Amino acid sequence: MEVNKRNTPAKLTLFCVIYAVIIIINSLLVINSPHLFVRVLNLIVVIALSIVIGAFIREIFILRNAESSE
Repeated sequence: MEVNKRNTPAKLTLFCVIYAVIIIINSLLVINSPHLFVRVLNLIVVIALSIVIGAFIREIFILRNAESSE
């Protein structure tokens, strides 16, 4: 039995939505945190997760172009 490990646009969109929720929660923590260290650490996490979402969105566009060219 073979398992299809190829990413689909639906799967990548789901991951983007999940990461977007995590980014929103961490952004609220950055805004409401009283400690500077926690703010800086959460801000670094928000930036890193934003990079990941950008990579997923790029993959979605690449998959759509590949599917439309086939």
